Amino acid sequence: MTSIATPAAATERLLTPDEAAQFHEDGYVVKRGLFSAGELRPLQDELDRHPDIRGSQSSIPDLEGKLWKVTIWCEQNDTYAGKLPRLARMVDNTSLLLGEESYFWHIKLVRKSDDVPGAVDWHQGYAYWYDDCVYPNTVTCSVALDSNNLENGCLKVVKGSHKLGRIDMVDVGGAHVADPVRTAQILDRLEVVPCEMEAGDAVFFHANMLHGSLPNSTSRPRTLMHCVYNARSNEPVDPEKSPHRAYRPTEKLPDDTLARGDYDTVFEKHTFFAPEQLNSVGGTQVF
Repeated sequence: MTSIATPAAATERLLTPDEAAQFHEDGYVVKRGLFSAGELRPLQDELDRHPDIRGSQSSIPDLEGKLWKVTIWCEQNDTYAGKLPRLARMVDNTSLLLGEESYFWHIKLVRKSDDVPGAVDWHQGYAYWYDDCVYPNTVTCSVALDSNNLENGCLKVVKGSHKLGRIDMVDVGGAHVADPVRTAQILDRLEVVPCEMEAGDAVFFHANMLHGSLPNSTSRPRTLMHCVYNARSNEPVDPEKSPHRAYRPTEKLPDDTLARGDYDTVFEKHTFFAPEQLNSVGGTQVF
């Protein structure tokens, strides 16, 4: 069912001052229990029924030529997928970290199963967006939809790497990755932190955070939903070039929207970006 939207109250799941301070110092912060099991169950069930996410997955090569898969969308409609990124806890927390109004950009859903051998090589989000946006003022909130651990290829971040500025992206054998030579120098100096999480946990990280993940070596899927938000003042300099990145006010929804079942379908009526769609960098990559 779908109800008439009303102005949403501020979230009660706001990051604490200490958590916000950790984000700015380290470039990331993990928020346990951002979502409940009940809220995520419809999405988990849909992924179990349609593990290929209704044919919407794009295949991305890693440095070894192996593939990993991602599904991307930016539509803000009345489906579960369209309402989740508009919940008060998402909008308020990203606005808090950005220090101003945030607006929803897109979601990248990465589902690793045992038949998906690729690794997500080290990269930064801003490296894909800097040609459009003057500042690295975006925040990603990555929500675990199942258990994410070292064995099944959890997200890894390089603590403090957001302070290094943008790292050049290079093409290596079909993979588009952070400069491997520069990255190796960074990894010699900074700590790599595995973001091990259970379903409902989330990690917020900075646009310049160097991050990646290894393949899943288990028989259980590992699913992570990266929800990306831009600062209102950081709208692309040429919105017509990448219309999906242009400023669109994000209608904040009450935090209990999903728990009340106030959505149409989960994915069935949702529109995804076409598989293998090119981004502004020019390679077959997520954007």
